[in-house]
Amino acid sequence: METQSREKDILDILYEKERVSVLELAKTLFVSEMTVRRDLSVLEKKGVIKRYRGGAVLSTVSNEMPISRRFFVDEDEKKYLGQQAAKFLSDNLTVYIDSSSTCQYIIPHMSRFKDLTLITNSVNSLLYASKLQIPCILLGGKYYDRDMCLVGTMTEEYAAQFNVDLAFFSPLGISENGIISDIDIEQTSVRKIIMKRAKKKVFLFEKNKLNKTYLHTLCHRDDIDELIISN
Repeated sequence: METQSREKDILDILYEKERVSVLELAKTLFVSEMTVRRDLSVLEKKGVIKRYRGGAVLSTVSNEMPISRRFFVDEDEKKYLGQQAAKFLSDNLTVYIDSSSTCQYIIPHMSRFKDLTLITNSVNSLLYASKLQIPCILLGGKYYDRDMCLVGTMTEEYAAQFNVDLAFFSPLGISENGIISDIDIEQTSVRKIIMKRAKKKVFLFEKNKLNKTYLHTLCHRDDIDELIISN
């Protein structure tokens, strides 16, 4: 198993368990404890984890992980969600995707369609789309480093100018009774405005987002058109 692949797997495990021992990682990944320690040392230098004697924890709570690392967490689930979301794409659409790492997995599928324009507040998504030569409009505003996105009053005013055919979202949680919520009030505010301007609203959730409730309510399950949950 290559080093980069192991790092992704280690982050997946830590995202799920929050704390794990070197021995457990070695057994799970079928490598030596020495190899695991080397990988953990690299991840610690990147600021993603903190090591303790015999194991490691995430350096911050999972939802505080920088998007550059969070992109690789639960990668298989996100790829599946991207594939399912792509079924709603077609030619001649204006498509919004939010600043979540999950929705970025939709972008590769967009390149198959003609006259499709991407609108987003995610700088990461803009850079990704530009490599695939997908026309893109970036909403202006205040730059939020952790999620590499734009938020605030200016972003909200800019978002209110657009009518989009299709919008994809992936907030942090959906509760048992259908409340969809997030910890970030500014990103929640941008999503609310886009929801009002979108003809079709599609929400994507990995399994670890199910039965979770956070401080800021975005909407209810009944307010959206499609709900996609990973296998």
